[in-house]
Amino acid sequence: MSGTSAPDFPPAGLITRKKWGADESKRFKADGSENSPTQFFPVQALTVHHTDTANNDPDPAATVRAIYEQHAISNDWGDIGYHFLIDAKGKIYEGRFSGADGVPAHDKQGKVVTAFHTVGFNSGNIGIALLGDFNKGEQTPAMRDSLARLLASLAKKHGLDVESNITYRNPVNGTTKQAPALSGHRDWIATDCPGTSTYTGLEALRGQVAGLRAD
Repeated sequence: MSGTSAPDFPPAGLITRKKWGADESKRFKADGSENSPTQFFPVQALTVHHTDTANNDPDPAATVRAIYEQHAISNDWGDIGYHFLIDAKGKIYEGRFSGADGVPAHDKQGKVVTAFHTVGFNSGNIGIALLGDFNKGEQTPAMRDSLARLLASLAKKHGLDVESNITYRNPVNGTTKQAPALSGHRDWIATDCPGTSTYTGLEALRGQVAGLRAD
């Protein structure tokens, strides 16, 4: 993709937790302790999801807040499960809290905060969710472009070959699994996420992301 080099990380125009209206009190228990204290590990994989919510969402920030409520409170995870979310207009939203240093999803050493998007394989695995149901529809061009550029920036930052397969090793418990370095949720567990159209497009997406990195 000549002339469209991978952007630097973090992405320009990122909608921070503050901007989308994250109520940070939801991360804490009644006694004031953090429900899910942050842990950080080197990045091994990038995983694409869909949120299985309405397409053509008129208020995506409200949907992000609703997902946050479900994950943090109803599921008792203490925070939203994804590192990033992308809406139909291509806007990128900051997900899981990673500290006050201004670097989304990471600590100052470049390790990624553990989120809650691929049970059993979360640590060192960055989760990006597309807002919508892609068993029923297609991603907009703006959404696809933002996804590719975000993935390229992350692959560049972490030195990942997105067209390779990896042996993921959970740094917490040693569990291993063969998976693509750039995967869909269903590559990790039995699920229809990230939706049929997203999953069937992953091979082309890998090529697009690799091209962005190479330019």
